[in-house]
Amino acid sequence: MFNLHSLLFDFDGVLCYDRFYRATLEKTYPEVYVWIQENIFGDREELVEQWMRGKISSAEINHIIAKNTAINGTLLERLFVKSVRLMKINKELRNYIAGLKKRVKKIGLITDNMDVFSKITVKNHSLNKLFDVVINSADYGYLKKDQKGKLFDIALAKMGKEINNTLLIDDSLKVTNLYQDKGGKAFLYQNFQDFRWFLNNALQEPYITTS
Repeated sequence: MFNLHSLLFDFDGVLCYDRFYRATLEKTYPEVYVWIQENIFGDREELVEQWMRGKISSAEINHIIAKNTAINGTLLERLFVKSVRLMKINKELRNYIAGLKKRVKKIGLITDNMDVFSKITVKNHSLNKLFDVVINSADYGYLKKDQKGKLFDIALAKMGKEINNTLLIDDSLKVTNLYQDKGGKAFLYQNFQDFRWFLNNALQEPYITTS
């Protein structure tokens, strides 16, 4: 039994399924898009993780891409920024989260993400208005898995909440297990319908309150 005061949502794989570069490169520069998927997001996990820790910038990533493909670097940078602005989020989930603000005290967003998330995505989708706290790994130098989940400690401190009163919604089993090991509750997100059913039922249970 626990009192549920706060929720923490993941971004990629929960609120958003879209991808960098897709909207502007997939059809117009398919060979470049394929190279990016295979060489940046495919085989070079450490490179992406350093990008999400803020150790490598988007400009440096685009320099690597331009150097290894035929696309002009200035053009690539422009198309990259445009693709980030065109990324879509799940409107059903967004609207549901907005409604939840009347039922729980605090709602935060915690994401392993890149510099452009803070520079573009947060403002583009008004995430700072939807969530009480927005935590992006690139701003702090830690991924969720780093240092026994230190990024969660940062998020909870900003929310002013104890971990045992919170529920994390994330699509990674490793991350949800980590959060539970730290003392929190977690829901492994697969689709909006299952999550809505789970939380609507949970919030009606007498042992899960918003007091």
